[in-house]
Amino acid sequence: MIRIAVGVLLGFVLGWVATSAAALAYGEVARVSQAEGAYAMGAVFLMGPAGGVIGAVIGGLIGARSRR
Repeated sequence: MIRIAVGVLLGFVLGWVATSAAALAYGEVARVSQAEGAYAMGAVFLMGPAGGVIGAVIGGLIGARSRR
């Protein structure tokens, strides 16, 4: 049970960070306007949690499958 919880937590954090970083990197490559930081805020607070939820589901599944 604790492995599932750890998997969910790690998946959420890593998914959020990875998605936010990827969105910010894409914004730099595509030269998206950073007017007042709106794109960065959208990447971190809109796209980041979506990646976090997907990461949490994947982390929970991996945690449930790992057994000793």
